[in-house]
Amino acid sequence: MGTYAFMSRPVIICAGAALLLFGCAKDEVAPVDVEKQAFEDLRTEIREAITDPAREAETLRLVGVLEEDLTALRSTIAARKARARELNANYDTPRAEFEAFLAGIESEVQDHKQRVSETHRALLANVTAEERSAIAKTHTKAMNAAINTIQTI
Repeated sequence: MGTYAFMSRPVIICAGAALLLFGCAKDEVAPVDVEKQAFEDLRTEIREAITDPAREAETLRLVGVLEEDLTALRSTIAARKARARELNANYDTPRAEFEAFLAGIESEVQDHKQRVSETHRALLANVTAEERSAIAKTHTKAMNAAINTIQTI
C-alpha cells in the first residue's frame, strides 16, 4: 500500500470535490431563451383559449409582431450601448455630438414605445374578456421575460 495509497488519496479527494461542485452547479438558462419559451407558452395558451380560428390566427400574428419588435429593440439597445461606449472612449468627442446622439435615442425610444403599445393594444382588443383572463398569467410572464431580457443587455 505505501506510497501509492498516500499519493492517490489527494487525487481522489480533488476528483470527488470537482464532481461535487459540477454536480451541484445549475445550468443557467439565457434570458433570451426564457423569453422565447414564455412567448411559446403564450401561443399555446392562446390556441387553447380562443375558439374562433380567425381571431386566433390574428392574435398569434400580433404576438409574432410583438416578439419581433422586442427582438429589434434588443438589437437597437445593444447598438446604442456600443455607440455610447465609442463616443465616451474618444476624449475629443464634441458635446454636440453626444447631445445629438442622446436626442436620437429619445426619438427612437418614443417611436418604438408607440409601435409596441399599438401592437399590444391591438392584441388585447382582439380577445374577449374571458379569453384575456385565460391567457393573462402567461401573457404577463411573456412580457416580464421580455423586460428581463432587455434589462440584461
